[in-house]
Amino acid sequence: MSLTKYDIDQLCLFDDEMFRLCLKDCPEGIEYILRTIIGNPTLRVLKHRMQKPVNNPGGRSVRLDVYAEDADGKKYDIEIQKGKAGELPQRARYYSSVLDARTSLKKNETFDRLPDSFIIFICSYDIMSADTAMKWYRRRCLDNGEELGDGSNIIFVNGSYAGDDDIGDLVRDLKETDPDKIKNSILSRQVTEIKNSERERKGGRKMVETHFDRLMAKAEEEGIEKGKIEGKIEGMLEGKTESSLATAKRMLAKGKYSVDEIAEVTDLPVEKVKELAEGA
Repeated sequence: MSLTKYDIDQLCLFDDEMFRLCLKDCPEGIEYILRTIIGNPTLRVLKHRMQKPVNNPGGRSVRLDVYAEDADGKKYDIEIQKGKAGELPQRARYYSSVLDARTSLKKNETFDRLPDSFIIFICSYDIMSADTAMKWYRRRCLDNGEELGDGSNIIFVNGSYAGDDDIGDLVRDLKETDPDKIKNSILSRQVTEIKNSERERKGGRKMVETHFDRLMAKAEEEGIEKGKIEGKIEGMLEGKTESSLATAKRMLAKGKYSVDEIAEVTDLPVEKVKELAEGA
């Protein structure tokens, strides 16, 4: 478990907090990403929300990295996945079902009013072990290949793709830590502004620094073996007061606070808050 936040200079758009800060007030950035992946240069985002909670009473709720709706009423969920994670196909299926059930139809609306939905995972690695830019799934008949036409779409973007095309440019921009090297002007502008504002706001290097981050940094300075200090921190976490965990859960439920903001308030490690968010 990594308990220390990257230095601001090392952050890229594959990092959750950088992605959220850069795009929360930037619909044109969301438009660029969707237009590139969907292949629709006229797609227009009417509204979007970062870290949108979708409650599912009696079942597992989810938190969408980016929820967006376009001018045609189509709905999108964009998930940034840094590092490997299992069960992504099943996770995408579940997100699709919850998006349909909890956000798409009002009471007594007929099913033909169900909008097209797109669950998009942009992965920092090649989830499908393929050289293609992405894999786009729709439901098809096993016998003749006929498409069902229910409007459901699941897309995995290959973060290892390095082609000389629009998707390749997007992937490189998402991985780039230097905003001056980001090709798309919108993303370059946003990353520049956020990195500069965070440096000024923090007066230093860290976007978020909790008690546990400071412990880790001190241990590294003193040459203590990383595994030993992480074990010590795990032990401290077990004794962490229930009030901190309860506060974190309440803040997550409100859907107004980022993972890093909650970590600052509760002094829990960022990774612990992420675990709570996943289990919400």
